[in-house]
Amino acid sequence: MLDRRVRKTKESIKHAYFSLLAEKPFKDITINQITEKADINRGTFYLHYLDKFDLRDQLEDEVMRELEEALQDRKYPQVDVNLEQHSTQLIEIILQVIINHKEFFNVTLINQDAGLPQKFSRIIRSYVQSNIDLPEQLNIVPIEYYFAFIVNAQTGLIKEWVKNGMQESKENIAKYAFTLAYNGPLKLMHQHLKEQQH
Repeated sequence: MLDRRVRKTKESIKHAYFSLLAEKPFKDITINQITEKADINRGTFYLHYLDKFDLRDQLEDEVMRELEEALQDRKYPQVDVNLEQHSTQLIEIILQVIINHKEFFNVTLINQDAGLPQKFSRIIRSYVQSNIDLPEQLNIVPIEYYFAFIVNAQTGLIKEWVKNGMQESKENIAKYAFTLAYNGPLKLMHQHLKEQQH
């Protein structure tokens, strides 16, 4: 009974916090505003969190743990055997975590107009590096720029999907992400222009 009450209280705090984030920047949110919206007293809040920064960090860590566990639990085909299947499965795992934490990503990506949390990107990069022996650069591109381009491009696609209410399936979004990453936006546009000329 106590565990259920604690869970219910923490859920109320979380929803109140996300509701406030949809209205104003993090720096303008106060503990009083959170507790008032959650309909609890300050003492109850401090039973679970040190301050609003601890609340933010705990909610973010919850998402990161789920992502790490999901990546570890899934068996992927080898990259060099089936690149498309490996990539789309990886993207689907990431999208499922975002679906599971829709409220979190709505406020961070849309209302707060931020990118994916740095920890989120670091976990994905760490996973990729542990499965693929990457050189310091690919062709003429240093690996840091390669990752920066991929991460920011995929974040833009995910952000658009979240902004549109996640209406399309994660499978479709994963296909879009792979197609854009594999073929490149300029190559896709060039192919389209060539087809129009014939």
